[in-house]
Amino acid sequence: MTMRTLIVGFGNVLLSDDGFGVEVVKRLADYGLPAHVETIEVGIGGMDLVLKLMDGFEAMIVVDAVSRGQPPGTLYCFPPDAADIRFGADEQIDPHFAEPTRSMKLAGVLGYLPENVTVVGCEPESCELGMSLTHAVDAAVDRAIETIREMVGYE
Repeated sequence: MTMRTLIVGFGNVLLSDDGFGVEVVKRLADYGLPAHVETIEVGIGGMDLVLKLMDGFEAMIVVDAVSRGQPPGTLYCFPPDAADIRFGADEQIDPHFAEPTRSMKLAGVLGYLPENVTVVGCEPESCELGMSLTHAVDAAVDRAIETIREMVGYE
């Protein structure tokens, strides 16, 4: 049995490589995905993610630019840390501030965050004002797509 999976693209397309997640989800449409997989581009509007998760998903793949100090275009696949998906005792819920971790935390508080969450991230080169990805990050988009397609069992 396959898990109903949501692939979500985060990022600001006005800030060059920060638009990585959105670009990956856009290009995924050209490849086709199995029926149990849905995609959504949320850009910087993480509340759309919370609302979509209310449809009920067993797994989620978050695609976003992730800075970890490696060369630009480096891909990462990892589960989020517990601190990234659960509110701390002193944290406030602010539905107007909804970047990826806040969106996941809010979905968790509401009971809609899937148990199986994976982040597919790419090291950015530039998140300065600009409408296109840098060469290194653009080259990583196709690698990310292949990684995601393998994850959902659609090679």
